This record gives sequence, structure tokens and C-alpha cells, in this order.
Amino acid sequence: MTESFRELERACGERPPSVFIVLGSGLGPVIGRVSVAGQEAAPLTMSWESGLFGGSGTMAAVMPDGERFSGKYTVVKKGMSRGRIDPTWEGDEPADARGEIDDSMWGAARDRGAFVSAHLNKAIATLKGDRGSTMLCRFSLEAAEAGMRGGGAGSCQTSKGAKISAKF
Repeated sequence: MTESFRELERACGERPPSVFIVLGSGLGPVIGRVSVAGQEAAPLTMSWESGLFGGSGTMAAVMPDGERFSGKYTVVKKGMSRGRIDPTWEGDEPADARGEIDDSMWGAARDRGAFVSAHLNKAIATLKGDRGSTMLCRFSLEAAEAGMRGGGAGSCQTSKGAKISAKF
């Protein structure tokens, strides 16, 4: 026991109750813009919520046309297991799910070593839309050890051809 804990124990006359503090979790908005060929750029509503230690969590987005997306993100770390990277990043999803997502995201993890090196300490996300679309996102983190709560910026692409720039 530390000295301050013993002092608290003496002052209370008994052992104080345990206190648990959740470290690293958080949630926040993402400020985004959606660009679709032939249309004016429009704002995007997007948010994230991290897990206990900030290395993974969930994301949600609502496109200007009303399509709702939800899914998971993870921060790429050395030695990640195969199951931690979504199959869309490995190109293992059916081809019709790809749509207009380019090779910089779709199948980018086929070469696991090169992918981890290129995306080390970046967050990647796979979101599925309620109308059957897929969205892949990649974010550079300002403070990788803090995860999404440390802030950052990045981009997303949808299988319908939308390009998204985002900052959080």
C-alpha cells in the first residue's frame, strides 16, 4: 500500500472502497465533407466511440442522401493478428461489395507486412451501410497512443464512389 492510501484508511477508520477508473475510452464527432462526381460537396455527420484502451472502437456516419453506416475501427499496431484487420482491407469480401473503392484501400492488406508498415499507428475502419454500401476509412492520428481521442484526420471511400475528407 502507498502512504497516501494508508492515510486515507486511517482517516476513514476502515479500508476505503475500491475505485475503478476507465482509462482511454472516449467518444466524439468527426467533421467531414462528402464529394461525389458531378455533385457539390456536402457535410457528413460522423462519430466514433472508443473501447476501453482506445485501440479500437465503433464508428457511425449518415450520408447526405440518408444512408446510415456503422462499423468498427482499429489502430494498426506491429504484430497485429490476421483477425484484427477486416476482410475488406485484405480483398476477401465479394467483388460486388467493392464497387468504386480504389486499390489504395480495397485489398491494401494483402501484403500484411507492407500494410502494417504503411499504416502503423493509423486507424482503419470498415463501415456497412443500411442500403448495402461499404465505406472504408483511414485516419492519421495526432497521438497514436491516445487513439481517436487524440485527434487526427483522414479520408474514406464508399462503394458508391463517394470520397470523404474528415477531421476529429
